[in-house]
Amino acid sequence: MKAVFIIGLLLCGVIIVITIMPLLLNVPGGRKSALLAQQICSCWRKTACRILNIHTHITGAPCSTAGLVVANHISWLDIIAIGAQQPMIFIAKQEVSEWPVMGFLAANIGTLFVSRGDGAETRRTAEKMIWELRAGKRLMLFPEGTTTRGDQVLRFHPRLFHPAQQAQVLVQAVSVHYSGAAKEVAPFVGDDAFVPHLLKVIQLRRIDLHLHYCTPLSSVQERNRLAQSARAQIIDALQMDEVVKKAE
Repeated sequence: MKAVFIIGLLLCGVIIVITIMPLLLNVPGGRKSALLAQQICSCWRKTACRILNIHTHITGAPCSTAGLVVANHISWLDIIAIGAQQPMIFIAKQEVSEWPVMGFLAANIGTLFVSRGDGAETRRTAEKMIWELRAGKRLMLFPEGTTTRGDQVLRFHPRLFHPAQQAQVLVQAVSVHYSGAAKEVAPFVGDDAFVPHLLKVIQLRRIDLHLHYCTPLSSVQERNRLAQSARAQIIDALQMDEVVKKAE
């Protein structure tokens, strides 16, 4: 039954991005329309959380004035759960756009994609990020650049914090970890393919996901230090839950 609801939700998402999103996202200077589009996406993610029975345990609170949100990355489920908490635009690697259905949805709701090894495209994406941040949008990215099994936090790439510095917005770090049966099933790493992983996730009776919202950081500081500070906050939050051991 859960699979049927997921298929229905995906079909609903396709219809929305084909019929409604173009009208909302292509309005010149339409800030209200863009915000409505983000709210629709947030509502879609909340529905996905209900269908997948994701129980989100939250410590702290999302900052309403933080322009950039960063987190450690374990699974595509992170995106759904964090995005369900508040409207935001995600920054994702180019490979995500190639996922069946989900890639199509991501590409058509305003997701900004980063191409590895393509300097010119990376600069264009950074410029779009700065423009969105200055326009008051909230962006979300994963500075590790990849996923882990949740037992470590990889180095944060400082260059990803550059747009926040240019726009002079607050940065909020969020720690992510799973518990219970989801701890082993949720990680989406290495050569995992989306559809087989989705089928495994659907078989879980419930998914316990823990989000710890840290104190917002000023972006008016040296870029490496900003990246290190955000990473340190996440490690400290995970250590509080005894999820990871600090390994610098």
